[in-house]
Amino acid sequence: MRPIASQVDLADGEMIARDVDGVDMLLCRVDGEYYAVSNRCSHAKQALVAGKLRGHEVNCPLHGARFDVRDGRCLAAPATQPLKTYPVTLAGGKVNVTVTADDRPARPQFGPLV
Repeated sequence: MRPIASQVDLADGEMIARDVDGVDMLLCRVDGEYYAVSNRCSHAKQALVAGKLRGHEVNCPLHGARFDVRDGRCLAAPATQPLKTYPVTLAGGKVNVTVTADDRPARPQFGPLV
């Protein structure tokens, strides 16, 4: 669990992008609740922070795919795969997320130069 924002950083209906241990994450606040999902569209890897948040739906600014930030589910094509979601907890005025080792991008592997 890692703090990524203060609870006062976001008003209802706002979202911000954060890099959390190498994970490109989108933090959204809707109706006083916080949700963390991947910041990259599952279709074309476009940054969702450049899209619009309407209620619990975030749309991709590139092709218009829509996702539910509560569970990552895909709501409209052209995307067909859900977004990765991350557990969010609130403590001491901070918004915390949990990122596991499996969530982090793989480090490049370099072999011997011949």
